[in-house]
Amino acid sequence: MDELKDLLSYGILMKPTSYSKLQLAIEELTSEESFRELYRIPSYNSAVWKDKTIKNVLIDPQQVKLIKQH
Repeated sequence: MDELKDLLSYGILMKPTSYSKLQLAIEELTSEESFRELYRIPSYNSAVWKDKTIKNVLIDPQQVKLIKQH
């Protein structure tokens, strides 16, 4: 029974969260010079983390690809 409990808790912990998805998107976008420069500005940085619309765009992998292309 303990093994099942451990497996379930491990599965829950490994599930990607919106925070981790956002963190991965930011890491991917910082390879772009324009995003990296904007992200250094404190007001832009806080907007990325706090604005729901921006977070929803960055969490979507296809949107991130479009941002990188343009």
